[in-house]
Amino acid sequence: MVGIIGGSGIYSLGKMKTEIVETPYGKVKVCAGEIGGEEIVFIPRHGEEHGAPPHKVEYKANLWAMKEKKVEEIIAFYAAGIIERYKPGDMVLLEDFIGFFSPITYFDKFEGEIKHADMSEPYSWELAEDANNAAKRAGIVLKKGGIIATTTGPRFETKAEVMVLKNMGANLVNMTSAYEAILAGELGLSICGIAVGTNYAAGIGGKEKLTHKEVLECMEESNEKIKKIISAFGK
Repeated sequence: MVGIIGGSGIYSLGKMKTEIVETPYGKVKVCAGEIGGEEIVFIPRHGEEHGAPPHKVEYKANLWAMKEKKVEEIIAFYAAGIIERYKPGDMVLLEDFIGFFSPITYFDKFEGEIKHADMSEPYSWELAEDANNAAKRAGIVLKKGGIIATTTGPRFETKAEVMVLKNMGANLVNMTSAYEAILAGELGLSICGIAVGTNYAAGIGGKEKLTHKEVLECMEESNEKIKKIISAFGK
């Protein structure tokens, strides 16, 4: 079973059955259906009307609900600011993340054993290759080499913060990705992250002010590409 997590602008994948999944971290509304012959479970990260800001998303409940639904592989889509290497509209396979600012874990207590999840390969290269092949079948190019930094939000980053992240090796930045990669790793789920470069980060590209409007506009333009990738995944 494949799980899909949608970010800004991705609130529906068409007509699907909905159900409430009970988790130790709260109730989660999930959508289940079939796309391209593949059974999938879909969760819009921010809710159907984008009611949850990044720091209030119920990440632990969402990932647990995926596990409860027998999901083994997750494809997560993200809107991301561009620090370098890419341009707006590019779709990028994530290779690694910088998540110092996103402390989240299922391991809040060491009961019975000490647990430290290995994050040397946070994104599955096998699943990334499957996603890349699906994109090729759909006639869509996925760029590679995405190193994404995750900040807490909901504000955009300052120019100084972006420069620090660039010096640390990040070429993309957003407010959600590290949370899901960490939790998926702790649950033993394979995850593939695909970021859509929606805008240049603060201080990059010469713009003085950033708005969420341009993020949503770019994600809406990419929505059909995302659906085509998902549809081609099971072929």
